[in-house]
Amino acid sequence: MADCCSPKNETDCCAVPVDQLEASPICQTCEQKAKAVQHRTLEHLLKPEASGQIQDTTYRFCATPTCDVVYFSNATKQYFRKSDTRVRVGLKETENPIPVCYCFDYTVRDIEEEVQATGSTTIPDRIRVEVKAKTCHCEVENPQGSCCLGNISKAVKQVMAETQVPV
Repeated sequence: MADCCSPKNETDCCAVPVDQLEASPICQTCEQKAKAVQHRTLEHLLKPEASGQIQDTTYRFCATPTCDVVYFSNATKQYFRKSDTRVRVGLKETENPIPVCYCFDYTVRDIEEEVQATGSTTIPDRIRVEVKAKTCHCEVENPQGSCCLGNISKAVKQVMAETQVPV
């Protein structure tokens, strides 16, 4: 499998070609703009009864934490919700376990425990080692369909701030 998260590809990580004539990229539930995702992301992460409804259209990932919609297509009027996914969508969760890395099963709790025990975390470095080894599959494992390192960095900063550990 291609290394979707190599430093060379980081800006285009798991890029999805977007048809400019496609329907609005705005989630009709929360009215926020959403990014396109590949069909294989939906095929892998939706429950079978939902994945059987995937059509030939552009789907988008709604990253709004308070919105129950995960994927949608305004062109086909389809809205897949948290209950339609096989995994917990970390950006939309408030209770542990909150996933932040789907390829290597890291959660916010893992970061918290390591910071509490050592004052820092090596989780981002461990993920980068795996990325270099070409063992990530972000385009199908992560509900966003893209590399998790941004989410990891944000979670580390938040945990460090909450525990008042300098970053």
